[in-house]
Amino acid sequence: MTSLVGQTINNRYRLEALLGDGGMGTVYRAADLNLNRQIAIKLMHAHYARQAEFRARLVQEAQTTAKLDHPSIVKIFDFGDSDSGLFIAMEYVDGGSLRDHLRRLQRMQKYLPLTQSLQIGIQIAEALDYAHRQGIIHRDVKPGNIILKRLNQVDETNNAPFRALLTDFGLVKLQGAGGMTESGATLGTPTYMSPEQCEGGALDGRTDLYSLGIVLYELFTNKLPFTFKSLSEALQAHIRGAMPPFVSEVRPDIPLLIDNLLAKTLAKDPADRFATGAELAAALRSAQLSLESTSTQIVTPEEVSILERVPEPPPGFALHISTPGHDASVVPLTRSVISLGRRVENDVVLPAEGVSRQHARLQATSLGWEIVDLNSINGTFVDDRRLLPDHPTPILPGSVIRVGPYELLLQGPEMPITAESEPHAHTVLRRPVTPGVAHTQVPSQPSAPVEPVVDPLALFLTREQIAVDPGQRVDMTVEVLNRGNTDDRVGLRVQGIPGSWVTMPDGFVSVPAGQTVSLTLSFRPPRHPTTPTGRQRFRIELVSQRHPDLRVAENAFLLLGTYVAFEASLDAEQLRVPGTAVVRVQNTGNAPANFSVVARDRQGALQFRGETGRIGINPGQIAHVELAVEPRSQSVFGGGGVYPFEVEVVSRAGGRQTLTGEAQAGSMIPTWAMYGLIFLLTLACAFAMIALAQGSLRQLWGTTAPTAVAGFEVQATQTAVAAQTLVAATSIAETAVVIGDADDDGLTDSQEAQIGTDPNNPDSDGDGLKDGDEAFIYGSDPNKRDTDGDILPDGDEVNQYKTNPAKADTDGDGVPDGTELTQGTDPLVADQTPTATPTSGTPTETATATATLPPSVTPTITNTPTVTPTPTATGTATPTSTATATGTATMTPTATVPPPTATNTAVPNSNAACIGQGQVAPVIDGSFSVAEWPGQALIQFQTENNPARLVQIYYRRDASKMYWAFLINDDTADPEDSLRIYFDTTNNGGDPDSADRFFQIGRDGSVQVRNGISSNSDGQNWTPVNPSGNWTATFGNSGNQWVVELEVDVVAEMGGINNPFGLMLQVLYAGTNGGNADFVSWPNNDANSNNANTWQDVADAICP
Repeated sequence: MTSLVGQTINNRYRLEALLGDGGMGTVYRAADLNLNRQIAIKLMHAHYARQAEFRARLVQEAQTTAKLDHPSIVKIFDFGDSDSGLFIAMEYVDGGSLRDHLRRLQRMQKYLPLTQSLQIGIQIAEALDYAHRQGIIHRDVKPGNIILKRLNQVDETNNAPFRALLTDFGLVKLQGAGGMTESGATLGTPTYMSPEQCEGGALDGRTDLYSLGIVLYELFTNKLPFTFKSLSEALQAHIRGAMPPFVSEVRPDIPLLIDNLLAKTLAKDPADRFATGAELAAALRSAQLSLESTSTQIVTPEEVSILERVPEPPPGFALHISTPGHDASVVPLTRSVISLGRRVENDVVLPAEGVSRQHARLQATSLGWEIVDLNSINGTFVDDRRLLPDHPTPILPGSVIRVGPYELLLQGPEMPITAESEPHAHTVLRRPVTPGVAHTQVPSQPSAPVEPVVDPLALFLTREQIAVDPGQRVDMTVEVLNRGNTDDRVGLRVQGIPGSWVTMPDGFVSVPAGQTVSLTLSFRPPRHPTTPTGRQRFRIELVSQRHPDLRVAENAFLLLGTYVAFEASLDAEQLRVPGTAVVRVQNTGNAPANFSVVARDRQGALQFRGETGRIGINPGQIAHVELAVEPRSQSVFGGGGVYPFEVEVVSRAGGRQTLTGEAQAGSMIPTWAMYGLIFLLTLACAFAMIALAQGSLRQLWGTTAPTAVAGFEVQATQTAVAAQTLVAATSIAETAVVIGDADDDGLTDSQEAQIGTDPNNPDSDGDGLKDGDEAFIYGSDPNKRDTDGDILPDGDEVNQYKTNPAKADTDGDGVPDGTELTQGTDPLVADQTPTATPTSGTPTETATATATLPPSVTPTITNTPTVTPTPTATGTATPTSTATATGTATMTPTATVPPPTATNTAVPNSNAACIGQGQVAPVIDGSFSVAEWPGQALIQFQTENNPARLVQIYYRRDASKMYWAFLINDDTADPEDSLRIYFDTTNNGGDPDSADRFFQIGRDGSVQVRNGISSNSDGQNWTPVNPSGNWTATFGNSGNQWVVELEVDVVAEMGGINNPFGLMLQVLYAGTNGGNADFVSWPNNDANSNNANTWQDVADAICP
């Protein structure tokens, strides 16, 4: 066979590497020069291309298969004729064929995990079903025509991150077209052909399903279902041979349901098989689901994941490393793991600026090579796309990796290198390549070592990054080495940050020949709102008197912290009500902050409108909050009163200020009006007395005035009836006896239709309150179980905790009611700032409360409409009707001592509570209920940059299961946020072994579990995915908090868990939805699952 590597077909497709050779043609990896992408090209053998009928059928089949669009079918891009022959251009997948993976497993005497075998079967069955519905039969389903593609992330829950793709649709049909079958050849591969295909009968989609059944049997057992030595024996085995042995006889760990499934798939009669690919895929999915809770989900020592890193790298791969202005170098990839970075311990040393000490790692898998960015500062790029840290990303031959100024090209087998760029065989770069700095070119002789030009002076930093808070000072030591033979005098220069921040040694410092001198730099960024936060890059340059043109420099970073400070004031300390008090808040810190403004008066005589629970203010900016102050009641007469009030301004990042003022309430009637009214009343009385006197005189002289008694009685009666009607209407409205109210909840059916509640359910949202009570009395939403989002159901707030169901923070202290209850504080009494008291030898701060607040005044809400018509006439009874409807809601808080400010819990106490007799386990529904999780949080921690991002963990236990609840405060609703929980099951420290577990729950609803790789000392990490069904996790959102509830069957998932066990927690705030990205770990921010010193022991509860 003559290789055509290097040739270009039709001025478009450059052949780059030979991939394989088959019965009909040769497959190459090629570059599409027009679209700048990698493809695969199959060049047909010349003896086929010379046949006119074959050429015509190729066009017809290619046009048909090019229309197929399915994620598990290789796409056809182009087809045609060329000087090199007929060709088909198709999608290139660099994961290897299923045949290659089966051969590897057979050599290792290992099996593919059952769940991954089922995944392959499901994906191919769905692809066949799609093709069959388009009228296309494959005719040659076999492992060699199934290729595997590595995915960056799973495309379906419980799947591993790869996809099986079917290729070569219609080629077998082409081979048999027009009597072109060669002597002794068959249409298809005899090992995988169906009985009807062996007999040359009519075919439909069920022939492909039979072939897929053979593939599945081989995946499960590493063996073919039939044994034969010749073609005739193969045909007879398929047509009339006995059914193969059950797979459970070969692998006892395989359940019988797989035997039954394969028996139907391999039935001799097509009528006894699955009718469609969709039916077979559904059966395979059912088997996959039924196995989720069994031990087969865990990769056993006899199984090897298809994604597992391999001990031997694929042959023929190399890294072609180039930097502008320098000769290229090639590093053959002869190990399964290759480390890249600036330090000399790496396999490939890239010491230039912009490269981290441990920058990235290449690792070989059974699907090719992948690269992992190791949390580098400047990032790792593949084809100009920045990689996520600690996220394995597949790379294909021809991919360009950029690390700092270096470009690394992954070369595959037979990938040509131009002569002018031919590098030496194995070069490790040992010197940074910086524009403007002179360096000796790397010698082009393969055998010559790389000898860099040595500068006479060298600069070394003891630390690359230092953390400092504004207003604080931190020192940094740099070392200057004089490599020369003469003494020198040097100075330092810092660029990238204001000079006022830095204090440097005065003048030049002597550095004797061959010696090292230490110099100290001091950094003190000002405590000012204009001081930025986060990572600030700066450059330290060395200035030499003896070598003035020498440029030696190093980059470093200041990690600038945030500080919380603000100023608050009232525009007037005294005001007359009703009136407006304006609160001025200025953020004098150096980071954006959220503030709450809440007003209260101790006597309960005032009411406030305009309070805010969250107002964002940027550094240095000012916000004004207008509070409308009104009296709860006013006297008709009198001078009112003076009522002191307080306005509390609280920063959610910490700190609060209390402003005081006085409000003067006047009477409803002014003084002048009151005196005028008295005068008018006196005058009216005088006239009445005169009239009465005149009437007595008339009686005395015998003059009688007619009196319309009857008419007056009628009028009085009508007035009384009208009054009674009004009373009845008022009573009906107040007692919620409403006509057309099917569920008797106080809302008419038409009203319920308008607001969307259920007219046949008095409590539509199931929160314990009637819909009408929520709408008319409490002001809560009858369609929401938790109106204010404080994790407390509305009914519990009203009936149990006496808090306001429509206000997340009833007492206005900046802490939601649900959070206060979980912390053990009173949601009805505002907490004051505790004082932190450091204790020697204690890793946490002990908070001491400085004040105890008195109980709040019990508010009473009374609505008393009264109608009292009292007509009066001489000799006539006075009808009086009075209707009074009174609704009273009473809240009686209990004064408590405010809790300490949340601190990072260093060592959790052994207070994991067992679920006692008569108690029920928490419901894992993502809705946190205080009743289900009694007591205080076992663990709590928060981010350094934003203390409001508090994480609280609750833990309960029974004999076989763990129950965890995680309350994560988050000011953004970002679906990419995630929670990670690591268990050192046997508590042996070190890197994860196979008994350890890693659970991850994403805010987008994604869940996964992984187990450690191999032993405790192999330096590895975690398996990509362990689709275990021994755990359940759900999450829910409630305001600025998301809740994760987790249940783990410890006996099934971590049967050997130790007491105490090791624990580590991480929360990722992705920051892709408008918020600030952040990452926090527990027990400390250096926690790493490969470091035995960062696991935290947790004493478990022993439950009966």
